[in-house]
Amino acid sequence: MDELQAELLAAFASELAEHMAGIRAALADADAGRPVDLREFSRRAHSLKGAARAVELPESEAAAHEAEALILAIERGERAMDGAAIAELRRLADAIEDGAAPDTNDSATDIEPERRVAVSGHRVERLGRSLHVMATQIAEQGMVADRLNALAEDIAALSPLLATAGDGEAARRLRQATGELDRIRRLHGRLRDALDRSSAELERDGERLLLQPVATLFDGYERAVRDLATAEGKVARLRTTETDGEADRRVLNALRDPLLHVLRNAVRHGIETPDRRRRAGKEDTGTISIDTRIDRGRLIITVRDDGAGLDDAAIVARARAADLIPADAPPPRGPALHALLFEQGLSTADRLDEVAGRGIGLSVVAEVARRLHGSASIAPGSGGGTVVTIAVPVALTRRTLLMVEVGDTVCALPADAVRQVLRIDPADLSPSGAEVMLPVDGHPLPVSRLGDILGTAQADAAGPLRAVVLEAEGVRRVLIVDALRDVRALLVGDAAAIAADLPLVLGTVLTNGEVVLVLDPAQLVRDRASGRAATPYVAPQAEAQSRTILVVDDSITTRTLERSILEAQGYRVLVEVDGLAGLERLRSGLDAIDLVVADVEMPRMDGFALLAAIRNDPALKTLPVIMMTSRNSPDDIERGLSLGADAYVTKQDFDQGMLIGTVQQLI
Repeated sequence: MDELQAELLAAFASELAEHMAGIRAALADADAGRPVDLREFSRRAHSLKGAARAVELPESEAAAHEAEALILAIERGERAMDGAAIAELRRLADAIEDGAAPDTNDSATDIEPERRVAVSGHRVERLGRSLHVMATQIAEQGMVADRLNALAEDIAALSPLLATAGDGEAARRLRQATGELDRIRRLHGRLRDALDRSSAELERDGERLLLQPVATLFDGYERAVRDLATAEGKVARLRTTETDGEADRRVLNALRDPLLHVLRNAVRHGIETPDRRRRAGKEDTGTISIDTRIDRGRLIITVRDDGAGLDDAAIVARARAADLIPADAPPPRGPALHALLFEQGLSTADRLDEVAGRGIGLSVVAEVARRLHGSASIAPGSGGGTVVTIAVPVALTRRTLLMVEVGDTVCALPADAVRQVLRIDPADLSPSGAEVMLPVDGHPLPVSRLGDILGTAQADAAGPLRAVVLEAEGVRRVLIVDALRDVRALLVGDAAAIAADLPLVLGTVLTNGEVVLVLDPAQLVRDRASGRAATPYVAPQAEAQSRTILVVDDSITTRTLERSILEAQGYRVLVEVDGLAGLERLRSGLDAIDLVVADVEMPRMDGFALLAAIRNDPALKTLPVIMMTSRNSPDDIERGLSLGADAYVTKQDFDQGMLIGTVQQLI
């Protein structure tokens, strides 16, 4: 077995393990009578089918195809999800693994052990996060330097007061203290510089562990295209451009399936048979090309074919059949029509087999691109054929961010989406219907205040306005902010870590010990462009300032997020780490607290016990309490409300507008 085939099989083994784990979990749910996400099940089977074809595992490919067909029949209501269907799916799952087992085992013996070391991706990610935390802590040494400088200034201010003391004891000790302080400052400066250099190098080394040449993404696809074309009675070749760039291996692994789906669609729907190509004045062999480039921290993959191109009439017909276009509505045109090809359930194939998809091929492309915080588009080629473009960040974690201020809130915008920073004269703004427009480079762009979109109080500046031109998914918008801070390369944490569903939030970063939200440019642009109201109400600053809110939550990230949202509205916010500490704070009487926001699941005393204690205390029983939790079962909600909670907000449904609106209703 050659080294390339061994590499491909090793990659397939990893992908097989991931998808089979999801399939086995779904089968366990079915056995237990729990609902099964058939669309997710179908996606995994479809992905395994394509991956097995790419590494020449026909038994696995055939079994995955049968599983996909059975799931489709269940989705259509032609088969029931009964014991017989579950048994058949389990047999096919075994067949997928059995068809792959011999070759994947061989691949393990062909690769010399000393040439590679298997390291779990999760462990590498944890290393990166630990290094980032260390770098943040080192950066905070700047506060120590500031304190030393302040102390030096204080001592210097004492010198004139002791000038009359001559060579007395006080003057002598002052000179000694001044000399010692100078030595400490110099030593601290040298140590800080050395730590900065070391931590930066460690972070770079940690990030390199996750990098992989972009060129490895295309390994094995040239033969896959030839085989797919042969199965269709066609002739096709694949051409790829050389690229020396590197990207996060998790990004590249996530793109393997989508890219294979794009190539499959190019062969099946784009490239014509030799006879048809000759009649069209083309050579017999169709060409599919893949161009890659890295621009502003984004990996851009463009797949072109010289085939028949997009058939708008066929797309409209299939979209109507799939209820994507109402029967009595005129069809969209251009990009809006072509974007329907990424919708689940739409396929222009005239038959379903191992090569053609079942309406999920291109939907997988769009889904993965969105999951990677990127985008996918399809359009007619300028010289005929079809062009599919996938753009995703090069790295999933560390990204270059522009830090901006909106009121008292600091937010981050991905720098690759920022096209310009501007100082705007308000006289240059002009109303146009429901929008306010600003000419930028000769084109009028809509203008919004970022604070209005976030539901955050924003200063009404007199004079020039600071703004950024944001671009996402081909749409540009000018966002007015209060201040532009700086540009930093920071480790972006998963948005799920804040345990709340915030559509505008792409992730979080930690700066100077504070959690800062990274905003999603696509959502910021889409919000107003689609006509949806961002946040209907912003609390008046003066009204909020007299109110104090106690946030009780054991998660530092969640309570920091809630405090940031509430303080941005002008509320005074106190925080405690669990129910017992919160109750002690309430009973101390040190603060006039107007409302409590409490998590349910906490150590020592949970939120339910805290709520019961508040309602049983004569001095506290009228205090409004909002329960904030990830537990959304009806029993939990009923229990919280029966104990006297004034509102119960689940973190799955939480957004900052909901929290602010609920608070405003209660105080």
